[in-house]
Amino acid sequence: MINKKLLLIIIPVIMTLLVPIILYAYNLNSVAFDETFYKKEFQKYNVYENLKDYDVERINNKVLNYLRYEKNEKLIDEDFFTKREKQHFLDVKNLFQGVFSGYYVSLALFLLLFIILFSLVNFNYKKITEKIFIILFFGSLLTLIDAFIFFILSNANFNFVFDNLHKIFFSIGTYTFNPVIEKIVVLYPESLFFDVLIKIITKTIFSSIIILFASYLVLFYFFKRNFFNFFSKFSDGKLTNRKL
Repeated sequence: MINKKLLLIIIPVIMTLLVPIILYAYNLNSVAFDETFYKKEFQKYNVYENLKDYDVERINNKVLNYLRYEKNEKLIDEDFFTKREKQHFLDVKNLFQGVFSGYYVSLALFLLLFIILFSLVNFNYKKITEKIFIILFFGSLLTLIDAFIFFILSNANFNFVFDNLHKIFFSIGTYTFNPVIEKIVVLYPESLFFDVLIKIITKTIFSSIIILFASYLVLFYFFKRNFFNFFSKFSDGKLTNRKL
């Protein structure tokens, strides 16, 4: 049986690693399904003009609802798209819903681990509060570092990032389209996806900074901790040369 001291190390580490998943998934959801954002993007990239014979907003709203709420393997019911494009939307839908399932599982697991951790510190409110803010501090710091690296890579060579993301999540040949006969790339130009990615990363950076500084301020003012002695509280806090 795993001893208590080891659990008091393992559980906070797992919770810390869950923070980036939760923050990225939350910001992905808030950006990817923001209808107002798409309206601005369509104006920016002349989508309304390029597809002036179509109701762009109706088609986009139908796509967003399909990606977010369709629960089976049915293709999107929209004549604007070819069968091949519809198949790609099915792949995207499955990816999105997989990400959001991971998001909800991560939230549930975070809560479950919190309860276990609370019991391991004998339901001591002061200890659990301090540990949670330390977890949030390191989790947001990890997210911030990762987001900055992703931001730099995306700005330096978006085509490389965009292409490799597709190669990771989709089969080769299923995500390249001819704009003459397949309007998906006219409705959603590649530059739009660059803006989506940058906005997700920017919001993740912003939310990480807020959590990071809020956590640090709570730890500094209420628990008299500074950056250099944070690590001591990842165990049960009873190190001989550290103050609780």
